[in-house]
Amino acid sequence: MRKLYILLVLLFMAPASNAAVYNFFNGEKLSEAALEWEKSRTHPKDSDLLLVTEFAGYVGAMFDHLSEKQHICAPDEISKNQVLEVVTGYLKNNKKGLKYSGSILVEKALYKKYSCT
Repeated sequence: MRKLYILLVLLFMAPASNAAVYNFFNGEKLSEAALEWEKSRTHPKDSDLLLVTEFAGYVGAMFDHLSEKQHICAPDEISKNQVLEVVTGYLKNNKKGLKYSGSILVEKALYKKYSCT
């Protein structure tokens, strides 16, 4: 019976602990992550590489989604770093917009740079 109790406790605690670790980006956190990504390019040992990886993955997923749905028209030979540079530059130049969600800010940055018109 004790083993069953321990198993049940572990089953219910594991999802809650995983949910607490990951969260989506708001504008301020996205901007922080963008600056950390920028820093990692010259000082990787001094950077929060987990935050950098989350930023790159988040922006990459948004880029893939918008490209697949044909909402943006980026050149075929574009690199991941070029996309991250676009978003980072947009965030640095639009500090007032940090109140929006991260996804809105990434969309705005990519629409502005890779408009299909």
